[in-house]
Amino acid sequence: MIDGFVTKPILSAAKIREACDRHFGIGADGLILIVPSDVYDFEMIYYNSDGSKASMCGNGARCAVSFCQMLGIASGHITFLAGDGVHKAVVEKNIDSSWNVEVSIIDVGFPVRHDDLFYINTGTHHLVKFIDNVNNINISVDGPTLRNDPQFAPHGVNVNWVSMKPGILTVRTYEKGVEAETLSCGTGVTASALTAGMMTGINNWKVKTLGGQLEVSFIMDKDCFSDIRLKGPAIMAFSGESKLL
Repeated sequence: MIDGFVTKPILSAAKIREACDRHFGIGADGLILIVPSDVYDFEMIYYNSDGSKASMCGNGARCAVSFCQMLGIASGHITFLAGDGVHKAVVEKNIDSSWNVEVSIIDVGFPVRHDDLFYINTGTHHLVKFIDNVNNINISVDGPTLRNDPQFAPHGVNVNWVSMKPGILTVRTYEKGVEAETLSCGTGVTASALTAGMMTGINNWKVKTLGGQLEVSFIMDKDCFSDIRLKGPAIMAFSGESKLL
């Protein structure tokens, strides 16, 4: 997370890859740059760890909102711009370096079914697959196979495996751009909850991931989802200076 309000750094794909490297860099699934906006409280620019730009990151957005409150840029009810459009957020400070954050997700059309897979765009492209137990998948093998399936070219997809109980989902995600499992993916959690909602009629889900628990609520219309909200905690792990960027 970089404060671009004072100085906007020049970021190349190579620099981003170097910074996100978990062995020789800072280590991250992605890099977020916060910059001023003429209309909104801020603009969020998101890069995957391979240096490619992504239109939206749900959990990254929640962290960006917390970061801006920490910096004194905005607080309370916040409106910001991301690559997929305008989002609203509500942030409450919990304790030092910890916040509870709710962000809006853009309206989403119903998923398209491909056999046992559901294809849906929640700001970025996702596949959702329901299985009995998400711990039984070999994500390092199954993830790349589905992520690179030619029928989802040229964008590629993030892949989510979902186990479902009444009102509760457990989700694991293989993320493009990271090319590995991520412990929690906000847009993937949202995609999973929307698809589960279409199947069951339930419009409020608690979602368990390896990185923690989130909540997704929404309104189901006859052909789309609206008023989508992604809720959960955000915690600052550390801050510092780097010569990599």
